[in-house]
Amino acid sequence: MKGRKFAVPLALLLALLFVIPGASACDVDVKPGSWPNSINVCNNGVLPVAYACSYDGYTAEYLKDHTYTVKVAIKVGKSDCWNNEFCGDFPREYLKLNVEDVTRHVSYVWYRGNCSYIGPDGCPDLTMKFRTQDIFDDINPADYESDKTIKFEMWGYDRKGQELFHSFDYIRFVPANCKEKPANCKKSK
Repeated sequence: MKGRKFAVPLALLLALLFVIPGASACDVDVKPGSWPNSINVCNNGVLPVAYACSYDGYTAEYLKDHTYTVKVAIKVGKSDCWNNEFCGDFPREYLKLNVEDVTRHVSYVWYRGNCSYIGPDGCPDLTMKFRTQDIFDDINPADYESDKTIKFEMWGYDRKGQELFHSFDYIRFVPANCKEKPANCKKSK
């Protein structure tokens, strides 16, 4: 009888984790279709990012129409100790929001490295593009130890500032183990 006392609350908690939008940590996919997500901080191009909408209660079309601001944070660290290296807000006009099927929801972010999880799943996703330099301009890959994890965390907000989604993906900086940025990069502050 004592065992049952905790069975219902635990089952309820687990159910809520799958129902609450943004509760899963694996809906954002940086550079859909690739793993690991290698970022050249000196790239003057764009960084494609997708938000897998198949499990969060919102359709990609709804998010495209109602997302007005996306906040991005680049965090470096281990386990529960993270340092913010970048945090910025991007208005919808900047993001080139679109709806395409380019990725899939995964229950654990490391699954993105499994070939069976790469690629579209038949459900439309919210896609956006960031200018690489707008996020990574002041980041020098040589400043980060190879054993540190780098997290690309993202939040989406509607016109009233209410959170629509929140999730993250892991990235890595290339060229790996470089001593300094190539000459075409701006100097770090």
